[in-house]
Formats: sequence, structure tokens, C-alpha cells
Amino acid sequence: MRTAMSINNRMKYMIPVMLITSLSGNVACTTETSGSKEGKNIVASVAAPTTFDNPIIKYDTQDPTNQEGEIIYTADPAVMVANDKVYLYTTHDEQYIDGNDYRMYDYRLFTSTDMINWHNKGTVFRYSEFDWARGDEKTGNAYAHHVIHRKEASGESRYYFYATVEGGQTNDEFGFAIGVGVSDNPEGPFVDPRGMPMILLEDTAEYKDHSWRNIDPAVFIDDDGRAYLYWGNQQLWWVELEPDLVHLKGESYTLDAGGRMQNRDTSNVEFHAVESLPNFEEAPYVSKHNDLYYLVYAAGFPESIAYATSSSATGPWEYKGVIMDPLPGTTTIHPALFEFKGATYLAYHNADLPGGGSYRRSVAIDRVYFNSDGTIKNIVRTTRP
Repeated sequence: MRTAMSINNRMKYMIPVMLITSLSGNVACTTETSGSKEGKNIVASVAAPTTFDNPIIKYDTQDPTNQEGEIIYTADPAVMVANDKVYLYTTHDEQYIDGNDYRMYDYRLFTSTDMINWHNKGTVFRYSEFDWARGDEKTGNAYAHHVIHRKEASGESRYYFYATVEGGQTNDEFGFAIGVGVSDNPEGPFVDPRGMPMILLEDTAEYKDHSWRNIDPAVFIDDDGRAYLYWGNQQLWWVELEPDLVHLKGESYTLDAGGRMQNRDTSNVEFHAVESLPNFEEAPYVSKHNDLYYLVYAAGFPESIAYATSSSATGPWEYKGVIMDPLPGTTTIHPALFEFKGATYLAYHNADLPGGGSYRRSVAIDRVYFNSDGTIKNIVRTTRP
């Protein structure tokens, strides 16, 4: 485990700041170039790809799609759009081919400016960056995650890495928790400003009792600046965040001499359970398209991708159906719906690489198309020979 960070580093990320804009994968972007005779900026029209060389992440090389090398298994995609670039963060499956459980230690980053050419940025975070996390050489514990970007009033950018790892429970019992790391760079390093989890077993004990119920965080920042954390397995929960994006709204606490939170009190926090999603399993992901909110999630087991819509980020959610059936070779799927340069995409994972399976998965991306009423057409999976 890493030693506790200085109080200055922790306090740096605990100061509430004004929210200006969100680039969490839900805002379409355009590219501008100057080149007209009048010297004015003109919008460049770049055709969005309609097919992909899936899985797009194949090799642990600089070009993970085309440059052959050691196969890398990735899963649980989280997509952030910022700086005219797509940041694709993934978990990293390291299980042996005959293994029967997850073996995950770190989080990887891949970037692209055109959705075709990808660049491998390597490891940007490890589960052990949380001082309170537990894991071992057999399992690790770097479960699903989410990353968002925010510009502060000063104009500076800040990046928030929400992750699921085991540990940190109040009574030291076994169970998964959700923590957050913060950085001034999308490639990290990410620093834990709390020194303890955001979501603990005790926060959801009223609804479920299995130890992995608090997994798969996803954060959405609405147009009015309010931010929401969604998560859950076999039950979807959400809670509003404070403007600093690292504390729950209404959460109170004190700090120890090292700047870590203690005496956490959530008696004034409103935890919301969503009951309107058929077969909700896990992996919620919220985005906005043409003034309509979309919640995609993994449904049933083996998992398919289903979705619901709402006129508000807090619901109520209206179920719309399944857009991708279960995939061969893996029981999980983990969707991420996002927009980039005027087109909409769905990231997910499959088991299509050689040696793939439920614990050796691979991230893929495909286009998303909408009907005139805003409903999503069934996703057509693509690949190239």
C-alpha cells in the first residue's frame, strides 16, 4: 500500500469550487479549422466511422489495435470526452486461461482523436492507490470505474477517477466500496482526497445484503452543474454529490492530522433506490442526447444491454428495451454511451480475442443510431477482417 499523502495534497482537492462545464461523455463536439479566404473559422466535416476493428483494444503495444504484440484483456469501459479527444479507461483482466474469478490490479487508458487510431497510455491507476483497499496476488481488486472532467472557475481542468475496490468498511468486514481519486491530468497520478471510501456497505444495507452490491460507479454532471453518482449490483442507487465532486451532499465529517476523513456521518444524505428498471444487474451509465436523459445498463445474467429514458437525471426512468443481446463467451457486458464530434457510440466488452472468456474480456465500440422518437435502434456489432 502507498503511504498516506500529505494533508496539503488532500486539502487541495477538498475545497468546493464552482462548476462551469462537464465533459463526461455526453456532449457532442465539433472540430474547427481556419482556412477560408476571409480568414474565418470554418467547421471541418469529418465522417464518423461506422465500423470498427473490434475488439479495438487487442495488444499491449503503442497502437493497441494494429501493432501486434502481447494480447491484453480489457473490460468495463469508461469514456471521457475532453480536449477534442476520447479517453477510454478500462479495467485489466489478468486471469489465467483456466481461472474462474476476476484477477484485476490496475486501470488502463487509451486515447483517440478520430475513433479509429488509438494510443496506449498504460496504467494510470491501481487499486492499491487507495490506502484503505485490500487485495492480494490472487485477485487484485480493481473493479469497474468511471472518469469525469470538470473545468473550474479558474479555467483549470480537474479529473475525477471513481473506482470500485474491496476494503474500507467501518467494521473491517469483507465488502466492496467506491472511492475517488483526483488529478490535474487525465493520465494521472490520481490522489485520494478523502482517505476513505465514498460508498460503504452500511449505506445500502437497507436494500441488499451481498458484499458486492456497491460496484460500478458512474457520475453525471447536469447542465445546471449538479452532479449525481449512480452505482449498484442487483439494485440501482443514486445520490447527489457536493460541488467538490468528492463528498456526498449532506455528508459531514472531521479530518485527522493527515487530512483523512473520520467520523463520517451520512444521516443527512439522501440515498435513492431505483425500482423501475427491469432485470437491472449492474453497470449504470447516464448521458444526455437532445434534451433526453439516457440510462444504459447491464440487464439479466448473462447480461444484455438495456436502457431507459427520462426528462431528468434523477428520473423517473421509463424502460425502453434491450439494444444488445448477451454475447458469446462472457457473462458480462458493461455499456458506456457517449458522443464525440456529432456521432454517438457505445463502448462495451466482449470475449472475442483468442483465449477470451468471462475473466479475459476485450473492449469494443460500435455506432449508436436513433429513431425519430429518440429511441435507440438495436446495436449492430462490427469488426473487420
